[in-house]
Amino acid sequence: MLDVALVLASSGCWFAGALASASPRAPERLATGLGLLGSLFALGAALHLLLGGAVSGLDFRVWGLPARLELDALSAAFLLPLHLVGGLGLIYGQRYWPVQLAWGSGRSLRFFYGLLVAAMTLLFLARHGLVFLVAWELMAVSAFFLVGTEHEKPEVRRASWVYLACTHTGTLLLTAMVILMAQRMGGLQWTALPASTSPWFEGGILFLALAGFGFKAGVLPLHFWLPSAHASAPSHVSAILSAVMLKTGIYGILRVSSLLPGIPRGVGGTLLALGALTALYGVGNALAQRDYKRLLAYSSIENLGIIAMGVGLGWTGRATHDPWLMALGFGGAIFHVWNHALFKSLLFYGAGALLHATGTRDMEALGGLARRMPRTALVVFPAVLAVAALPPFNAFLSEWFLYRGLFASLGRGYPWSAALGLVALALAGGLAAVAFARFFGTLFLGAPRSELADHAHDPAASMLLPMAVLAGLCLAVGLGAFLLLPLLDRVIAAAAPGTPALLAAGLRVDFHRLAGVELGLLALVGAGLAWLRRSPEAPEADLPTWDCGYAAAVARAQYTGSSFADAWAPVQPGLRARRPRLRGLFPGGASFRQAFREPFGEVFLEPRVVRVAERLLRFRRFQQGHLPVYLLYVLLTLLGTFLWMLLRGRLLG
Repeated sequence: MLDVALVLASSGCWFAGALASASPRAPERLATGLGLLGSLFALGAALHLLLGGAVSGLDFRVWGLPARLELDALSAAFLLPLHLVGGLGLIYGQRYWPVQLAWGSGRSLRFFYGLLVAAMTLLFLARHGLVFLVAWELMAVSAFFLVGTEHEKPEVRRASWVYLACTHTGTLLLTAMVILMAQRMGGLQWTALPASTSPWFEGGILFLALAGFGFKAGVLPLHFWLPSAHASAPSHVSAILSAVMLKTGIYGILRVSSLLPGIPRGVGGTLLALGALTALYGVGNALAQRDYKRLLAYSSIENLGIIAMGVGLGWTGRATHDPWLMALGFGGAIFHVWNHALFKSLLFYGAGALLHATGTRDMEALGGLARRMPRTALVVFPAVLAVAALPPFNAFLSEWFLYRGLFASLGRGYPWSAALGLVALALAGGLAAVAFARFFGTLFLGAPRSELADHAHDPAASMLLPMAVLAGLCLAVGLGAFLLLPLLDRVIAAAAPGTPALLAAGLRVDFHRLAGVELGLLALVGAGLAWLRRSPEAPEADLPTWDCGYAAAVARAQYTGSSFADAWAPVQPGLRARRPRLRGLFPGGASFRQAFREPFGEVFLEPRVVRVAERLLRFRRFQQGHLPVYLLYVLLTLLGTFLWMLLRGRLLG
């Protein structure tokens, strides 16, 4: 009871902080303090439960019907990244997007940021269909206003409306899912379903859950709203959207599936294959981006695909009653939820620092920022290594979980899904390394490509502190992951009831060995860097070498991010390049053009939606704008309904 009360108090603190931030009379420190206090409450309760505390719940009534809020290990697993990133984002936003902005968006952003965290906190506790949908809608509407913070820009307005249309489409599907669950459970309160003789009913619930939650998670082909929404939002908002809000889709899938008596055979393999395609699609399109925030958004699609692969692997183990596959699949998925929240939040905070210092999101206009922003480069670099799944940072271990699970699945008679998953995971890791080598090299190394980088500088300490905390956690989790294995066992038991605790017993020795190897690698790297810094510099030559007329390096002569990624054009689905053909000894002027269009959203879906909208415009003639005409429509509808009921009664009689 105490833990769930603390989390409810956390949601209340965030809501009160949102109200305080909307009032010009309330001091800014009050809203910030309430939000941070709420995060401390929720983090304490979640850690207490994951470290061995009992499941706690609170029963109440909605319209005279029983309802329940409950904190279990699965809820706690998602509350941890929510309140870690939410609290750090509150500190980061003090200087990145201050309240005292000339155009007045500071207070509205703080209000909807607090409302978003409060809604997601309630969402993770809800065990009642109506309460869940209300919290889901509050989250969706808050995110809409946060994405549209700079609504004076046409591209921001478009991104926010596309997001709103997609999220409400998902909500309609989830409403149908809740109705089916209520019919099956005998009420809106969520309880475990007994085995039934009609598996098609549970199959319908599972399908609606995958479709509705898939819109929020950005799984292919329901992803197209995500890149523009995350690129348009303020950077600390993009961080919480990517780190937590996308994962509410994964949470919903795991929560609903945990209530079902079983998972049909083949569904896990299908989700695994869909996750593999999503990961490859996301990282391929990340390579094609010049806008570094859109690059990070497509990378989020890739990582959500990796998490979906873990859920699919866990479902395969559940369908075949294989506890080891369930442990590796669900454990890898939850572990990657935590890891992605750490390094992607850090990357978005770094992107915000760059945008704050230079005023542009175009990588090709920057370069050489490591000299001008050395602290930013230092704290962002661990996230670059983590997103590429390189040791000793955290994402290496969560992907290692999935590799072990996929190899185990391959040996248990699931060749097609396991082979596809292994190939996709390896390709996604390699392409992510290429994409983020381009990201870091183009932004921080080399020479400035425009005057925008000339006056760049490190951000204030209130922006650097959250980045440094996340960078330290990326390394600490990578080295101390063996301490998290018992926590993951508890989460797996909540996601798949009846699964024994296998990770702590089966992987602790392996993780100890990996930590020892990683510490050794760190020591070698540190010794090498110390030796390089102490080595004497080479004496300057008296005369320059013959340089064939190349007297000095110029910014135009260095590689651009686009030229670096051009070799990988075959794996970039949305990239279209127009290369000139040079003929003759003295060819005329020519130019190289490169453009990116979202393959599904802009190329396939948008033209069809526009055609449907144009056809629907024909019905505008019925919208007269006169109240008597609308009353006539109502009267005709009632008359038609009465005639239909009368005719139906005579036919049945």
